[in-house]
Amino acid sequence: MNSAKLLEALLSDVLFQQCERADLARLIPYLKIYQLEPGERLFQAGDVATGCALIMEGEFETCAENGETISISNGLLGGEAAIGMREYLRTTVAQSHANILLIPSKQLQLLSKKNAKLSQHIIDSYSSPRQSDLLAEKSGDPVEKKSVSPFPSIGWLLACIIPLLVFWSLKESPELPSREAVYLLAVISATVVMWVFRLLPDFIPAIFAVLSSILLGLAPAEVALSGFASGAFFMAMSIFGLSVVTTRSGFSYRILLWLLRLGPANKLWYRTSLFLAGVILTPIIPTSNGRVAIVAPVLKDLLNSFGDQACPTERRRLAMSVLCGLSLLSAIFMSSKSINFVVFGFLPLQDQAQFQWVAWFGAAAFTGFVLVVGYLLMVWLMFRNSSHLSISKEMIACQLQILGPMRTAEWGAMLGLLVMLGAVLTVALHGIAVPWITLAILFSLLMFGLLEKECFRSRIDWSFLVYLGALISLVTVIRHVGVDIWFTDQFRWLTGYMQHDFRIFILLLAGAVFVVRLALPINATVVVFATFLIPAAINVGVNPWLIGFLILLLSESFLWPFQASYYLQFSSMLEGSCDLGSVRTVLFQLGLYLLKLLAIYASFPYWRYWGLL
Repeated sequence: MNSAKLLEALLSDVLFQQCERADLARLIPYLKIYQLEPGERLFQAGDVATGCALIMEGEFETCAENGETISISNGLLGGEAAIGMREYLRTTVAQSHANILLIPSKQLQLLSKKNAKLSQHIIDSYSSPRQSDLLAEKSGDPVEKKSVSPFPSIGWLLACIIPLLVFWSLKESPELPSREAVYLLAVISATVVMWVFRLLPDFIPAIFAVLSSILLGLAPAEVALSGFASGAFFMAMSIFGLSVVTTRSGFSYRILLWLLRLGPANKLWYRTSLFLAGVILTPIIPTSNGRVAIVAPVLKDLLNSFGDQACPTERRRLAMSVLCGLSLLSAIFMSSKSINFVVFGFLPLQDQAQFQWVAWFGAAAFTGFVLVVGYLLMVWLMFRNSSHLSISKEMIACQLQILGPMRTAEWGAMLGLLVMLGAVLTVALHGIAVPWITLAILFSLLMFGLLEKECFRSRIDWSFLVYLGALISLVTVIRHVGVDIWFTDQFRWLTGYMQHDFRIFILLLAGAVFVVRLALPINATVVVFATFLIPAAINVGVNPWLIGFLILLLSESFLWPFQASYYLQFSSMLEGSCDLGSVRTVLFQLGLYLLKLLAIYASFPYWRYWGLL
């Protein structure tokens, strides 16, 4: 039988229909077909488990460990080999003329590692041999057709039409410096449409913009790809690697348990420790969703352990303590979110050298202080209640005992964090740029095996790193072509306020961000505003870091759940332990947005002292 028929035999079974064709193609050289006569034994209990058999034709009888005899006419036999057993536990005999496809156990195990559904089906077929028949029956059931949304079609139509309209409307414009600027604006318009309608993952339209810039000759390749050689790119990659070690080693979870054990067993300390845990994790884990994944299970356990002690209002207050701890200070720390690196990459090189980790935090510290004080006041006013909560310190001690002493990976994570903090605090002494310090830390983690190759490949958000590098490159192309000056002219009414009346500019920016956030996610909002406002700030003599910081601070807000993926994740992980869907929660989020405006205006004297205003 040829390879095509072998592949057809595999695809006829539901167990392999979810696998990639390329993986099945690699399996073909290891397959063998055997014919069996009635009464011929296929597997004998006690023999070495070397492979599995896929039934192509015929009927088999297998004897289970409890003595039950089962007839099987399709599916997989010899599942012991697939799940890693050394010997067959069941004797299998052909009851009729039969053809089987023999699959070596090693190859099948490699295939199941790449496909979780196949792995689960193999386990199911072994634990219940009749499951194979059920799966085969299900595979023949008609698939219910899902309704197709018209929005992707509309989006793709606009992605084709709008660039043409941009080109025809601007090709004769005397304001643009060159024909290359017209082409670039058309490319950017198509890219933005793909982002707005979410036609593709965010990094794919960014690659499209860079590729178009090279193919259309808008900028040399070294300019169009400069973002992938920038310090911001390597800093983001290094901090992602450090955060993987911190999370996987359990060090971040240990920090949270230390905080809960440290203070008194009352609701004030629980709120404080949950908030502090979020604040501590904010500069360490560069994604809100990652921080939610760490803290939300602990909050859920706390709420369940409280039982009737915690009223709904106190449960919401504890939940708000977690959410605010995880997200309120995202703009204050440079390494708190991936999008912060994008804004950092938008800055001119001299500003990148000036506003690295410590200087970024120093310039934003007073704003963060006002936010924390305002948050504490708001949460006290809006979620007051008379419930009394207490959790056993013995339970926390038991959790720490299960974790055991700090392992090598945890020590490595802690040492990496301390080295990074010490190095950025003393950058004026050693003169080494922060991106290369973080890259040295990443190299050490890889060299000593604390960050394994598989984790480095699968746990780091490479799609975002491509997105980051492409966006930084796109901004470089915009400056190379001269479109940044044209952008500034188009928003002269706004940049005029930026230059002459900064207080009014902040109100206009806050209103615009609030409206845009109703339609766009956080990252897209930041990119849209930073793309034209940061170059405008450079041209009118306003500090570009300050503009980027304001965009980050105001964009990190939401009223409705769909506006923040980490809020949806948080609600889902609580699984009914806390009802967040209340008018009070919405009012609290609206109050936080107004608090951010207040913190911005209160920071004016501080920023003047820093020379930012």
